[in-house]
Amino acid sequence: MNFGPTLLHMFIDACQKWPQKSAFIYRVEKKEFVVTYEKLFEDVVLLSRALKSKGVTKGSKVMLLSDNRYEWIVSDLALVSLGAISIPRGSDTPTKELEYILAHAEASYAIIETPALLESHKAVLGDLKSIFIIEAPLVHTFFSNIYSYNDLLKDRTILPKDIENFTKRKENLSSSDILTLIYTSGTTGKPKGVILTYKNIMHNVLYLPLVINLTHDDSWLSILPSWHIFERAAEYLSIAYGCTTVYSTVKTFASDLQEYRPTLVATVPRLWESMYVKINNTLKKQDPKKAKIFEKLVAISAAYNRFDRMRKGHLPLFKKLSFLQRFF
Repeated sequence: MNFGPTLLHMFIDACQKWPQKSAFIYRVEKKEFVVTYEKLFEDVVLLSRALKSKGVTKGSKVMLLSDNRYEWIVSDLALVSLGAISIPRGSDTPTKELEYILAHAEASYAIIETPALLESHKAVLGDLKSIFIIEAPLVHTFFSNIYSYNDLLKDRTILPKDIENFTKRKENLSSSDILTLIYTSGTTGKPKGVILTYKNIMHNVLYLPLVINLTHDDSWLSILPSWHIFERAAEYLSIAYGCTTVYSTVKTFASDLQEYRPTLVATVPRLWESMYVKINNTLKKQDPKKAKIFEKLVAISAAYNRFDRMRKGHLPLFKKLSFLQRFF
């Protein structure tokens, strides 16, 4: 498939192809919300227009301080549409670390999840041009340059010129433009920033689906933090192929697997190891024979997947080096 050089090209293409398909599913206080690609497009257009009105433009560096939620991907795609450079972090980022990243990245704007998060970091946010709060209304503000999403998005009228202006922006973006600055956790010293261009990300969008046989009938269950590049890439893949992404949590993960029956989950080995041990222990207590059958089926499945990947040439090849080849 040809998605064009940037995520904006890909996003517009996906929304035009699958307007009525479910793009994202999420919950707020146990109430489920289903967002179609058409609604996702409208939300991104509206937020993009609002951020542009407050000075965010191509090359603007914007701290995105938030955990998993639907508004995260809308904010990310709105920044993409403007050619702004996102600097994503989770809500558990220490203030000192945040202060360093803001200064090192030379950020001018910040999108922050909640008023409480703003209050906890107020000492290091004073020099920013504008701050945007996802959850609103605000209880109180510390600076005159704070805007809530509720205020920014009061006018939800979308005129033809808004869509025209939005789609035209892809002409101003190229694969070599910077998409994001991602900083390490800082556990080994000061956080280190990694520059990723659209070309870096679009390589994943183009080639990873071939490895996992991705189709528009697939659905994803999201459990990792959206600001992690692995999860972020998975969400981009989902959009590119018109899939559905369901936002889950650690508490609801097991039940969400049963309810939504996703075909794909992007996560880390530790989570699967924990689930595997729990399932095995439960089966052994209930019925040792079923436990043995389960273990056998898992082994057969693993062998099948390995040989299938080997047949397609998707496994890495290792070559043993001689003593001299190790040094020359």
